[in-house]
Amino acid sequence: MSLSFLSPAEAAQSGSFQPVARSPMSRRQAEAGARFDERDGWRVPVALPGEDALLATVGIADLSHLGKLEVRGAGDGAGGQTSAGSDVGVLASYAISPRRTLVLCETAVTGALREQLAEQHGFVLDVTAAYGVLALAGPQADTLLRRLTHLHSFPASGEVAHVNGVHVLERPAGYWLVVPQELGDYLWEVAVDRAQPLGGGPVGVDV
Repeated sequence: MSLSFLSPAEAAQSGSFQPVARSPMSRRQAEAGARFDERDGWRVPVALPGEDALLATVGIADLSHLGKLEVRGAGDGAGGQTSAGSDVGVLASYAISPRRTLVLCETAVTGALREQLAEQHGFVLDVTAAYGVLALAGPQADTLLRRLTHLHSFPASGEVAHVNGVHVLERPAGYWLVVPQELGDYLWEVAVDRAQPLGGGPVGVDV
């Protein structure tokens, strides 16, 4: 089964036209003065003004360009790690349910990883375009997250800033919030607003 409209890699080039994927938060970042770079077919916000000072407390980065795959049958139990976590290019994996696993990977390996996981598990859907990803990083990342959600242990799925269906993954430097793309712009705005009293704000992916 394939839903090609969810996979940016399926966008067709025609003549001089070369499609470039954009995050659901890209408009907000442009308004904040972001510098963008094209990477693996995505327009990626690599730097924003004053980001070093912001990251000293909590920075909010947009990682929506990462590949996102939904694997059926890979989980060992809801919320646990999965066998997909050991595959090359995998950055994070989260068992949403006993038989549904969300895998985040490096953009360039999304297609190859999907084929590899499909051989192992039988059903893999590229849902890259269905989700945006906000990263919270810095010493105040935990404080910011507590201002956004009542979820208290991670990884977890639930309501974040009144948005349902957000997957929160704990990372070495903070957290990744995987949000339905149609609500990514809203969640970005709320997260930045809540970060400002802490001295934080938006940062690029290269910090």
